[in-house]
Amino acid sequence: MDSMEANATYRSRYAKLLRCLLQATRMSKRNDMAEARVDAFVAAVNSSSRAPLPCKGIPELCRRSAADDCGCCDWQIVPATAGSWLVELASQLPYRWPVSFHSLISRYQFPAFCCGPLEFYSVGLANPPDDHYELRTAVLRDPPMVSVLWEHGYLPFARPEDSSYDPVCFDCGNVSWASEPAVVRIDHEEILCRNRIRVLQVLSPAFHLLLELMTANLLTGPSRAT
Repeated sequence: MDSMEANATYRSRYAKLLRCLLQATRMSKRNDMAEARVDAFVAAVNSSSRAPLPCKGIPELCRRSAADDCGCCDWQIVPATAGSWLVELASQLPYRWPVSFHSLISRYQFPAFCCGPLEFYSVGLANPPDDHYELRTAVLRDPPMVSVLWEHGYLPFARPEDSSYDPVCFDCGNVSWASEPAVVRIDHEEILCRNRIRVLQVLSPAFHLLLELMTANLLTGPSRAT
């Protein structure tokens, strides 16, 4: 190999290494921003007025009072390391969770609660009852519907705040490197009756933007977590 070929090979390898380093730097910054965004959301939820929830649906670490006469407890979101369930669930999904959502479910436990247009599934129940919506089981609960959603690029992660059976999904089929997936509400009847996708509502053009909006509303408006 002559000097010109050697220089060309060096430049090619250097350029490839530089691209890898830049990509790693961008990913690190995205992760840091996601954690800060999620921490702000959690702080806003915990500082808001929260309605008591049935104790059986609240992870042990999240309970903040004894059960009242109706069997309900005060609660809050608490830091906790995710167990093996998160890796096991990810291995069954065709798409990755958005960075901000992964940051939330991998670092915190919480009961199922409503905030903004969403009802989040719970994270952290050791033995959820059959009728409960724990994330690791809820997103796989209805195989015929889930298979259609996955086929069209949608990843379910929550319910609408009105507790409809319509899945709230990440639109993983239309996402760019610079953003997180849009959040959409899908018509469940259209799937189950006609095996087709019908987007009823785009709740946000990107999940991280929805998280920021919910945080702002909790801090400045009448919004509350229930």
